[in-house]
Amino acid sequence: MRINAGDYKFRKIELPADIRPTTEKVREAICSMVMPSIPEANVLDLFAGSGVLGLELLSRGAGHCRFNDCSRKHVAIVQENIDHCKANDKATVSTMDFRKCLDSLQKKMDLIILDPPYRAGYYEEAIEKIMENDLLAEGGLIVAEHLYEETLPEEIAGLKKMKEKKYGTIGVDIYTRA
Repeated sequence: MRINAGDYKFRKIELPADIRPTTEKVREAICSMVMPSIPEANVLDLFAGSGVLGLELLSRGAGHCRFNDCSRKHVAIVQENIDHCKANDKATVSTMDFRKCLDSLQKKMDLIILDPPYRAGYYEEAIEKIMENDLLAEGGLIVAEHLYEETLPEEIAGLKKMKEKKYGTIGVDIYTRA
């Protein structure tokens, strides 16, 4: 797998064997949908896996990305990918449960990526925690990648779904403040 565009274009990304990485087509679509929000954005990749989506956003001009995953093995690969892209000055990595990560954040995020293990049921809990902790910057977006058959609510915790797209079996929903 490689970064699609930007400063790290064509850089190879290592993948943990036990994850389902965001496909090139879906990454490209997500970046196109959130493009106006990317320049200098503070990004949170809450369920980072390999870190490919956060690195794609950094490659396209995001200012900083906090990568989080609960797996030490995944976080080691995220760090390896950050090192390979020479993005250390724009990245912070943490290994913790998503709830603890959200409780530990000190600043608001412009763009929050939610791509947890499918069928884990974490989307609504994560969104509610984000809003409870007031972590979404004014004008910020939450991007939720999920199985299309898993329908996410139109409104949740003061957020409204502004876009919903389908890419094969994958759904991408984008939320903003209502």
